[in-house]
Amino acid sequence: MVRNLVLTLCLLTLACAATPSVMSTPTLFGTDPEMNAAIQQARDTLNTFIEKIATPHADRTIVAVKVRFSPPDGLPQDIWVDGVTYTDEIFRGDMGDDIPSLRLKFGQKITIDEKDIVDWMIVEDGKLIGGYTIRLAMQRMSPDERERFLKSLDYSIED
Repeated sequence: MVRNLVLTLCLLTLACAATPSVMSTPTLFGTDPEMNAAIQQARDTLNTFIEKIATPHADRTIVAVKVRFSPPDGLPQDIWVDGVTYTDEIFRGDMGDDIPSLRLKFGQKITIDEKDIVDWMIVEDGKLIGGYTIRLAMQRMSPDERERFLKSLDYSIED
């Protein structure tokens, strides 16, 4: 199940890749204004994430953050980190993929710098909370892609 989640989230990351544009103006996050807005919304609501995970919930199945990693040998990569905790003002979690150039492996425990977080998600009672880049990726999918995507999930995405 975790592997399927990671694969789905990797596909979402690719679906959210910015489309090159001659008229684009680079920003802190890239040249995609919608993606920049989704990332900013996630950053602006990070306190909500921290508050929610501080309170136990009987039907919470996913607690994750999407982290921007900058390998020395390539472009930045946004990877979901699962099983996230927040104690003593430090985020910790398990890598959702490998980044060989950074010697990071799937499942490896890491600490996360808040400035590198580009999204967050919690699944409670079978519903997605947060997941701003996921919601944007879903909006950009064709109706068939969206239907297949939603069927692949163990949770629902509501407005």
